[in-house]
Amino acid sequence: MTRRARRAARERRGSSIIEVLIAFVLLMVAIGGLLSTSNAVAKQMGGGRRQSIAAAVAQSRLDSLASLSCTNLSQSGVASATRTTRGIQESWVVTQGVNTATVVVTVTIPRQTKPVTYTTIVPCR
Repeated sequence: MTRRARRAARERRGSSIIEVLIAFVLLMVAIGGLLSTSNAVAKQMGGGRRQSIAAAVAQSRLDSLASLSCTNLSQSGVASATRTTRGIQESWVVTQGVNTATVVVTVTIPRQTKPVTYTTIVPCR
């Protein structure tokens, strides 16, 4: 072998321990970033699921109240109430107007600070 060939062979022998450690640290930083991102995504998906359930509960309550006649809506037992459905606390208030009834449903979602309010106007027939 010539001197050049021996020098090239010596330079291509392999990675030093420092290079391996740097690569390992970079890999660990990347994996840590991925884990924290996946944790945030999982929390957001859980919150979205709870909000979807709350919206379905509120829509169900609005539909059931809108199907009643205005005279039934104004009865004392229906005008205002509170109930817990599927872990979602819901309360509703019916306010009579001129030829209309306004229904306000407020749902409180677990682990969420502000309640969500849904409002509809029911025409009296």
